[in-house]
Amino acid sequence: MLSLDGMITVAEAARRLGRSLEQVRRYLREGKLKGQRIGGQWFVEEASLDMKRPIWYEEQVALLHEIRENREAIYREAGRLFSGAEGVRQLREERLKKFAPGLSRRKRRS
Repeated sequence: MLSLDGMITVAEAARRLGRSLEQVRRYLREGKLKGQRIGGQWFVEEASLDMKRPIWYEEQVALLHEIRENREAIYREAGRLFSGAEGVRQLREERLKKFAPGLSRRKRRS
């Protein structure tokens, strides 16, 4: 008889880890999480979650923070603001300055 003691569904593991179902399945295939495939469905060993995010998750988060900080520094050095809306506004203004003279000449020719 098959026992699922100490096992949780992929959906429950995804909820606890704050990840998508497919991401949890990928972790299982890659061996980052322990689990079993039973009848075509994955089950995750609850102990592998360790009731907290795994070490590799924290490493990924730290790497993402480092990338974000580097990107912000590059934007600051270039004289741009990093916020999404402000960045779009600045880019739009730069492109208008670059292409507006050409557009106004075309209008005169028509």
